[in-house]
Amino acid sequence: MTALVLLDYYNFNDYIITKYPENYEYQGKVAYIPENTEISVQNLLELLLIYSANDAAYISALAVSDNVDNFLLLMNTKAKSYGMNKTNFMNPDGIDEENHYTTLNDLLKLSLKIIDRKEIISIVSKTNFVSNISGSEKIYNTTNLLLKDGYTGIKTGWTDKAGLTFIGLNQNNKREILTIVNKSKVDEKRYSHFSDT
Repeated sequence: MTALVLLDYYNFNDYIITKYPENYEYQGKVAYIPENTEISVQNLLELLLIYSANDAAYISALAVSDNVDNFLLLMNTKAKSYGMNKTNFMNPDGIDEENHYTTLNDLLKLSLKIIDRKEIISIVSKTNFVSNISGSEKIYNTTNLLLKDGYTGIKTGWTDKAGLTFIGLNQNNKREILTIVNKSKVDEKRYSHFSDT
């Protein structure tokens, strides 16, 4: 949803200046994107969707809105317009938070909207990308280990409450199969959401 709202305001080839909320603290998986740095929207989306960088979510929010609360209002309004009536966003990065929730059925509704956005699918189908946002060129690898098995997306996730999660899109054999897995056991190799899929 963070990516969809960002793309309501920007095109892939646009550039933004990175900015964080006041007193922002890195949490979860991050890319340590520096503040006050020019970045393309495409690169920001790569960091958000391929590498799963939580800091990219907050930069996306402030690229659109003056503050995170206003961005959350946009996220939740769009969710309602999609019929996601059992979803409430309390942050742009998906970290566990009180009153932050969704359902598998609502994730299906969101996923169907994402599939229509070919530019997003072109990003999430990449196994890696190169970025020099941290000052030197670095290769960032996807968190989706099923790309080699014919999947073209869409998004991995992990929190304490949700467990390992994965929304998969498989377009083999002229079919489109969408899979949604939630609460997979957090195993040592962090692979159970893929084997469950």
